[in-house]
Amino acid sequence: MSKLAQRAQKLFIQYLRENNLKVTQERLALLEEIFSTGEHLDADELLARMKSKHRKVSRATVYRTLDLLVQCGLVRKSRLGREHYFYEKMEPGGGHHHMVCAATGKIIEFWDADLDERLRRICQEHNFRPNFISIQIQGLSEEAQKLEQETTFF
Repeated sequence: MSKLAQRAQKLFIQYLRENNLKVTQERLALLEEIFSTGEHLDADELLARMKSKHRKVSRATVYRTLDLLVQCGLVRKSRLGREHYFYEKMEPGGGHHHMVCAATGKIIEFWDADLDERLRRICQEHNFRPNFISIQIQGLSEEAQKLEQETTFF
């Protein structure tokens, strides 16, 4: 387990105890799975990963645990161009934005320090204190554009 995952586990256990919730092996296993990947996962993908590793976790436990991880700030929940939510681990200083291909669902992460600084200045100009800044750009990835060109008659 990485140092980030170990720190997340300590924080999650502390959060559960402070809120009089049980610290279960299933909850800790779900946290470990999320922190072992850099991918954006939906609840069904997370459940499938657990089953493929022969970890018995119910669908309800997956959803409840994801909600708890979001509430305690260890996981971010985003709707990335589809009808359902994706979850990703939060890393200190790991803020980023997303480009989402409308054709393939491909998610491209990007970060631009100048853009983030400009957004902070805009907030400051309006006496607004941001807690979180997120940009999502929807469009067509390079692969989808090529496919579109190959299948277009005109």
